[in-house]
Amino acid sequence: MKNHPLLLGLVILSAAAASAAAQDATAETVQEATPEVANEIVVHITNIENTDGRIGCTLFSKEDGFPAEGEKADKRAWTQHKSDKATCKFINVKPGEYAVSVMHDEDKNGELNTSMVGRPQEGWGVSKNIPAKRFGPPEYQDAKFKYAGGQMTLDIKLRN
Repeated sequence: MKNHPLLLGLVILSAAAASAAAQDATAETVQEATPEVANEIVVHITNIENTDGRIGCTLFSKEDGFPAEGEKADKRAWTQHKSDKATCKFINVKPGEYAVSVMHDEDKNGELNTSMVGRPQEGWGVSKNIPAKRFGPPEYQDAKFKYAGGQMTLDIKLRN
C-alpha cells in the first residue's frame, strides 16, 4: 500500500491536536491544584519557663468554659517544645469571634495546676495577653478577637 500524502497529513494533524489537548488538560489540572490560603490561626507562645511537659492551646467561640475547661473548647491542640517558645495551629477555623487560652502543662496531666486559693502554678496566657482579674481568670469578653478567615497569627506571652 502506498503512503497517501493527504492521509499522512491528517494523521499528523490529528496527533498534534491530541497532544495540544492533553497539554491543555494538564495545565487546567495544575491550575486547579493550586492551594488556597487555609483558614488557620497560628499561636506563637513565648516566655515558657522550662522544657518540661507540653503546651496546650484551646480555641473558644463562646464564654462557657473559657479559659480553663478545655473539653468545652471548639478546638484543642498540644505541642512539644524544646525552648522557651512554641507554636500551636488551629486549622479549618470558620470566621467568627474567638478567644485562645494557653497553658504549660508541666506534669502532662491535661490541667492547669493551681494553689489552694486558685493561683496558677504552671504558665498560662490568653489572647490579647489579658492579665488575670484580681479574683479570677481573664474573661472571654476581654480576650476575644474577630477572625475573618485566611491565616491569622497571635502572640501570647505566658505568665508564670
